[in-house]
Amino acid sequence: MKRTHSGTAAAQAGQAMVEFLVAMITVMSVLMLAIIMLGKFNDVRNRTLMGSRYVAWERTVWTDSDPAKNLAGDPTTTEGWSSNYGSAALAASKTDSDIKGEVLERIMAGDGAAISGTDRNQTQLAATQPAMWNDYGGKPLLASASDVQVSTSAAADPESSRTTSALNKWPVPTTAGTAYAAQLSLPTRTLQSGAVSVAIAQDSDVLKRLWPKDHLLPAFSGLTFSDTNVLMTNTWVPDGSNSNKAVFSQAVPAANVALVPSNGYQSLQKYAPEITTLQFGRIQQDVVPPSRLNQ
Repeated sequence: MKRTHSGTAAAQAGQAMVEFLVAMITVMSVLMLAIIMLGKFNDVRNRTLMGSRYVAWERTVWTDSDPAKNLAGDPTTTEGWSSNYGSAALAASKTDSDIKGEVLERIMAGDGAAISGTDRNQTQLAATQPAMWNDYGGKPLLASASDVQVSTSAAADPESSRTTSALNKWPVPTTAGTAYAAQLSLPTRTLQSGAVSVAIAQDSDVLKRLWPKDHLLPAFSGLTFSDTNVLMTNTWVPDGSNSNKAVFSQAVPAANVALVPSNGYQSLQKYAPEITTLQFGRIQQDVVPPSRLNQ
């Protein structure tokens, strides 16, 4: 009897060990699959962050030529200000769709993928996607180019209230009896934002089986990663010295109207002959001496 009881206990212990191993293998397999998938999702997130940084940077160096936004008609924007003082900047322009094409080919593509000179015209996904961007069934996580959204916007800088007051016109009396409205015209909507969103795995049957509907929790239907990057730009350098002169001359009343009657100082000519060469409000571009250019 003792031998029979001992054999039964040993058999039960062995069965418990097998059941434990099977349960652990099942649990660990699910955990491993989940960890690997989280790594794939994290790679999508990281590239979304990279994309938003790229988009924001591109908007600081390329003006926005989207006619729907009509930024060129707003003098507080870089585009509107450039219309008067830096027209060459308007020629170096990109729309949001152009930047999206570059994001598709430069960031949402496999490592080592070639970049064409016309990537801004890209409307489809790159031929090769990042190595991790597939589910366990081999289906791409990113299905189409429409799942990638890119947008940019311009907003007033955080100190816009102070900037606006500093750029207000101020009256200056003139010899004609009327006031001259002096002003320094500079853009104030220089806070450039770049936003990127990437929707993935919306039609992944594998992930839907792994995460089915559970009571109040809905079934897996895809994920969307979004990020916005903001950069402050300083575009207060016009296109060439003539445009610089045009900007600053507005803030120098004497460069535009007479502030002191000429007979008020011409009578002093016998004491200071050079007074005849006096130029009120003279604005002149810096000129580098030829001797300095040769060094």
